[in-house]
Amino acid sequence: MKKLVLVFIGIILCGFCYSQTIFKGFEYGMTKSEAKKEFKTNKLEYTNIDIGNGFIYRIYTQNFVYNNGKLAGILLTPKGSAFGQSYDLAANYLTHTRGFFESLGYETFIDNEWWNAPVNYVASHSKWGLVLNKSDNSTIVQMYPISYILSGRTVYLVKLMVWNYDWWMNSYNNENKKQTHIAKDSGF
Repeated sequence: MKKLVLVFIGIILCGFCYSQTIFKGFEYGMTKSEAKKEFKTNKLEYTNIDIGNGFIYRIYTQNFVYNNGKLAGILLTPKGSAFGQSYDLAANYLTHTRGFFESLGYETFIDNEWWNAPVNYVASHSKWGLVLNKSDNSTIVQMYPISYILSGRTVYLVKLMVWNYDWWMNSYNNENKKQTHIAKDSGF
């Protein structure tokens, strides 16, 4: 009986060792109900993510990204930006956020020329924005600005995506293969 209990405890501990945290209590592969429960349990933590100097992000449950019903990523947006941001505020959020993650040891994976220039980035139709990866290859952080018209004026919004590293790299590699095939099939 003791051996059975020890084996069971070992299996549980191994499961914890191999789980991959996306952000705080959010684990890669969580079901929708598990992710929502985690959010509700710690809502204040997830709606006030302070990265210093007055730059605060938040999470909404509708911004969880699932793959086959399992959590793969989370979108964070600047708190108080429901009606968009000015160009300068969006650019400042992007610049500060990059510095914040670099101070935590994140390394540049993709450095789009216009990642912190919202007008130019949106006009470029770039797909990736700025992509940083955690040094232990567990997490990818992707940030980019979007724009939209609200009450007749153009506003901007910073999107900060936090992804499971393996899932994001698989998506990135699949997209590159797709683009290679498109180029090959073009006949040029």
